[in-house]
Amino acid sequence: MNERSQLQEQLATFLKVKLGVFLANPSSTLQYPNWEQPVVSIILVAYNKAAYTFQCLETIKAHADVPYEVVIVDNGSSDETVHLLKRTHQAAIIRNEQNEGFVKGCNQGAAAARGKWLLFLNNDTQITPALLSTLLRTAETTKHCGAVGAKVIFPDGQLQEAGSIIWRDGSCAGYGRGDQPFKPEYSYVREVDYCSGVCLFLKKDVFMEAGMFDERYHPGYYEETDLCMKLRELGYRIMYQPAAVVIHYEFGSSSPEQAMLLQAKHREVFAGRWNHRLQDYHLPGAGASIRAREHQRDKKWKVLVVDDRIPIPALGCGYPRSWMLLQGLADANVSVTLFPLQFSESVQPYTEQLQQIGIEVIYNTGDQQINFRDFWEERKDAYDQVLVSRPHNMREIAGIMQNTNPKPQIVYDAEALFFHREIGRQTALGIPLTEETVQSLILEEMQLMALADKVISVSERERKTIQSLGVKQVQVLGHRIEVQPTPNPFSQRQDLLFVGSFTPGSPNEDAALYFVNEVYPLVFKELGVNLWLTGTNLLDSIKNLASDHIKVTGTVPDLQPYYNHSKVFVVPTRFAAGIPLKLLESMSYGVPAVVSPLIADQLGLTEDTVLIGRDPRDYADKIIACYTDSLVWERLRTNGLKFVETEYNARLFHQQILDIREVQGASG
Repeated sequence: MNERSQLQEQLATFLKVKLGVFLANPSSTLQYPNWEQPVVSIILVAYNKAAYTFQCLETIKAHADVPYEVVIVDNGSSDETVHLLKRTHQAAIIRNEQNEGFVKGCNQGAAAARGKWLLFLNNDTQITPALLSTLLRTAETTKHCGAVGAKVIFPDGQLQEAGSIIWRDGSCAGYGRGDQPFKPEYSYVREVDYCSGVCLFLKKDVFMEAGMFDERYHPGYYEETDLCMKLRELGYRIMYQPAAVVIHYEFGSSSPEQAMLLQAKHREVFAGRWNHRLQDYHLPGAGASIRAREHQRDKKWKVLVVDDRIPIPALGCGYPRSWMLLQGLADANVSVTLFPLQFSESVQPYTEQLQQIGIEVIYNTGDQQINFRDFWEERKDAYDQVLVSRPHNMREIAGIMQNTNPKPQIVYDAEALFFHREIGRQTALGIPLTEETVQSLILEEMQLMALADKVISVSERERKTIQSLGVKQVQVLGHRIEVQPTPNPFSQRQDLLFVGSFTPGSPNEDAALYFVNEVYPLVFKELGVNLWLTGTNLLDSIKNLASDHIKVTGTVPDLQPYYNHSKVFVVPTRFAAGIPLKLLESMSYGVPAVVSPLIADQLGLTEDTVLIGRDPRDYADKIIACYTDSLVWERLRTNGLKFVETEYNARLFHQQILDIREVQGASG
């Protein structure tokens, strides 16, 4: 007897003891709520095995978190199930004189259900907290959702399935079976071939539209596989939701031998019925599950994104755009894996947010540290493109990918031109630069770009710069920003606002110190206004600026109140690359800005949209003009909102995302 079988026997004994204690007390009952209109009907089919049914019913009572009813179909049980059901109140109980099997029992239960939604649940399961609400939310928010399945875990802690795969020969496999259930690859939402009937959630109307479970699979096995095929024929999708978890005592309600015989028999039935569709499915084999785990994704665009870390937008440094890029790929129905190369820890809530929009996020788990070379060796045939951000990441992995045969398409995301930033930094700090040093900085970055099939630039300005240096395929991918003007009028606003992430040696650190030392005293002398320095702050140099009139806040949970309060936004940046995301954000909130010439040039802005301070005195005068003249303020606000809405809207960003796929001379 193997370890799992021994545990199964021990658990069965434990459950029998629990049931015995329950039945021995005449006052013990299972009392369910009596909802006038339940949202979900939970359907259980029972045939003996009362201890398992009792455990399942207990966890439903403990953890069901939306209005529900329990529908129990008793297939002529002759054990303690009869007594258990007599103690179960406010449940709909259907009694059959003989064992009608799982398939017919489920159809009976569904026909009697009052809920809009059905949850088919094996009676040898335990549900976990928030299962119902998680399944319901997924079904309601997923377009064309036909059914949703859960992560199914054995009582010994191993995974039974994270969604299931149908192979070309009609055989099936639970993805990840026998592995650790909370690994990254099993923890993201995705469309799958089917989900096990152990826990299957769908609308009653949709179930009826599909013709219910086909009774040719009586008494059970392959009925849910067949149902999911029928749902897909009707245009629906089958979704796997890892945040919904059930524990399953596999074969707790039947014998393994009987199950294997039925599976073999019904596989032949299934394969014969769906042979015309199965030709599009994968062949089973070593490594095939990586591609087959997402339904027919060979016809979808598969992208591996490599960046420093799981992006935290509040950190700045291009991470707001990284976050938006990942969201944009998910919105475009792209199959995405994110590999954080430099900082590989999971960061919540950001990891889960990405997983819930369908992105696989790779990260360290327990004692297992991720390694790109090992990862690539396993996954090298799984992606159509690899999108790499930042020069040091490209430098680290380009050689590994180039040795692959065939070599994948490599896209380099130049979210900033680092040589621009470094040259600007040294110039601003008065560090002499020889022409040889300048050319060396440029050449190093261009050599990395030459390794890619395509380069993505963050702005039209930087696209032209890259092309002028000899890179042919360069595409702009900017940012997506929703215009949401803050309501306070000119007369109800006060103070200056600077927002940015303050890290050692960053453009924001230099800009804040420059502004406070050179510009702000001139403004304060005229206006006596406060300055707010807001954003992630790791620096004593910035904290030490705090005074009665300079407010250093650090990270804040919501910037909207600060934008609504402030009258003028300042961006006194002296060196940078990419695009100034916080300026765009301030414009989207309707807060006029005074910026440095560098920042205006990055976005191609004139003084119709922002005011440009060319030296400390000029910068101070521009702030004073904007702060005191309502006509100037209103003009800048209106034009800033219009600029963001025109240049950074969702439609344009979505098209730019789609354009990444097009690489000249490549099959893609």
